[in-house]
Amino acid sequence: MNRAKKLDFLLNNYMSGADVIRAFGFKTASMITNMRNGNTNIANIHIEALERHFDIPTSIFDQHINSHEEMVVLIERYQKKQKQKKNEEALKNKIIKKLEEEALIPKDIFLEDFSEKGKLDRLIQKHKKNMLNQNADSQLSNYSRKVFPENEKLFNKLKGVWYGYVYPSNPNSAEHGIWVVETTINADHSVVDYWGNKGYLKIGKNESLIIKESYDHDDLTVIRFSNRQVPSQHFHFVIISNQNHTLNEMVNFGFFSRKQYTPDEAKEILGDMESKQLKLDLEFNERLIERAIVPQ
Repeated sequence: MNRAKKLDFLLNNYMSGADVIRAFGFKTASMITNMRNGNTNIANIHIEALERHFDIPTSIFDQHINSHEEMVVLIERYQKKQKQKKNEEALKNKIIKKLEEEALIPKDIFLEDFSEKGKLDRLIQKHKKNMLNQNADSQLSNYSRKVFPENEKLFNKLKGVWYGYVYPSNPNSAEHGIWVVETTINADHSVVDYWGNKGYLKIGKNESLIIKESYDHDDLTVIRFSNRQVPSQHFHFVIISNQNHTLNEMVNFGFFSRKQYTPDEAKEILGDMESKQLKLDLEFNERLIERAIVPQ
């Protein structure tokens, strides 16, 4: 079976003439017709193009292949092998990409020129050293992402200005006996309130936190609230902080709103102050201190 008949069989069963015209770089269909009729030689460059574009092995044009059955067996065997090779290559690239994303191999290592002796070893050793130095931070970061996943939809509802209403530990320290704390959540998740206390927002799966540091000392204030109420533009929170100018902790309930309420309206919503606060039992703390072990 000559090359023209083999090409004719391939065109009838595995590809279209238009595809082959593009693969061979021909301008007209007549060139393919001449090949099928044996009027034009099928050069090695054409055979290689069939292999490159259609996974047709060049071996089917060998002289000892003389039947369609033999051609079919060769093509199926070759294409199966090529498919397996492509799947393995795709898997390899997927693994490499994942390793690079997880920083387990240096980023873009396969774009480096390693003709210089020892360069690859130096790059690997440098990367291992960096990994060891960053290991603790990396583990914390991965864990943090699991606890506080990204939630752009909820964050867009939280950005901007909120008015927080809460009873102070000392009613005489606030006009009308209630704090109205204007708080801004910025686009970078940073938070700042009316007095200049600054912190950040951490969005959890069901609840979220605002953690702030006082502007004039190092005490932390932690505000926890439910994500479910945020879309209503009114939500209550639990705030853990120190009582005014002391180290004595207290738990306080309050609420955030997009709307500004008058002090009397806010008090009506909050209810009695006694039911919204829990202050540290100083006697409890003294009993605990009495049992403390002095470090040696």
